[in-house]
Amino acid sequence: MHLLEILAALGAAQGVLLLLLIGLRFRFHKNLPLALLVVALSARLGTIPSWNQDVLLRFPWLLPAATPLPFLFGFLIWWYVRELRSTDDATPPLVGLHFLPYLLEMLAVAFTVYSMSSDEYRRFILDLFAGSPPRWMLVRNGFKVVFNIIYMALALRLAFGSAGALSSGRRLWVRLVATVPLLSLGAFAFVALYPPATASLAEGVAFPFAVVAAALLLIIYTLSLLALLFPDVLAPGCPDPEDDGEPAPATERITLNEECTRIARVAHERLLDGAFRNPSLNVRSMARDLRVHPNRLSQAVNGTFGISFPRMVNRMRVEYFLRQVEAGALQGENILELAFEAGFPSKSTFNRVFKEITGQAPSVFLSSRIEGDLDGEGGPGTGGAVHGDGAPVELDDPPGDGKTQS
Repeated sequence: MHLLEILAALGAAQGVLLLLLIGLRFRFHKNLPLALLVVALSARLGTIPSWNQDVLLRFPWLLPAATPLPFLFGFLIWWYVRELRSTDDATPPLVGLHFLPYLLEMLAVAFTVYSMSSDEYRRFILDLFAGSPPRWMLVRNGFKVVFNIIYMALALRLAFGSAGALSSGRRLWVRLVATVPLLSLGAFAFVALYPPATASLAEGVAFPFAVVAAALLLIIYTLSLLALLFPDVLAPGCPDPEDDGEPAPATERITLNEECTRIARVAHERLLDGAFRNPSLNVRSMARDLRVHPNRLSQAVNGTFGISFPRMVNRMRVEYFLRQVEAGALQGENILELAFEAGFPSKSTFNRVFKEITGQAPSVFLSSRIEGDLDGEGGPGTGGAVHGDGAPVELDDPPGDGKTQS
């Protein structure tokens, strides 16, 4: 039993460390199934040493807490493989329904256990460790095995299907996540459907359960190793699909680039529709509206337009301000009122940004325009912001057909 406890402790501790890494450094919605998988694996691994008649007789709640967990393994593996393969930010449709077997099993086991009298529960545990579990338990274990087989088949189909727009690191992630758990699920199926394996625990033979614990440990350590070797897979963004230093095929590059360009285009279109005039606008609020991670939006805008998101917003605000000046807005408003109308949150921000973009303080710049020193450069119709020398700056057109996708 000491080996079983050591394996369980090592796996559970590593699972906690991996979960902390995901939560603190890679908090991204596409990593949610990975985080849930680590929780489920660590919880099941940590409760394996408690699978003996003395502990279960003392703590009946362990049965409904631990036995339904395998219903989650195959589903979470399939979900995570799906997230690794997909280039969009949509979760699987009706994702909550996939948790239903786990929840129903937990409720059913809890009801069964707590509806027994003390003598009935004691007899049930003794029969379980004598190799004579009730038939309903074997049937439920059979359902767990079938559910996992279905989900693992779907995960393997995704993992070894068309490579699509996957880098070498991501491809390795996908295939290891889909294959390494097979050993654990095979060991679990043997223990769950072969009652003498449980009976051997009462005789002090822990080998079958040690195999299960070692297989779960292997999954957790494999995921941890992948996180160290390929952290970019866990990080949100618009990765460049390259394979061992060689460019990916054109069809693979297009898939990722089109997705990043689509995000950048939609953000740019929102800004052109006037979103830049919102003084509280920032990359996080725009990303929340677009349902993407802020890092991904920032990288998409940078990669598509060659400019940071805040810089793009500030250029549009300055351009709007100058257009309104050309239209005679200062005859009815002062400079600060017009700056607030353009979306600048404060006077100091307006002065700083205006000088960064035009090279002059607002009052100096406007005085020089009134005197005609700039010869009309940067006026209405330029469609861009201005450099420090007053020349208009055009944002690069994103690649594609020019049509903005929503």
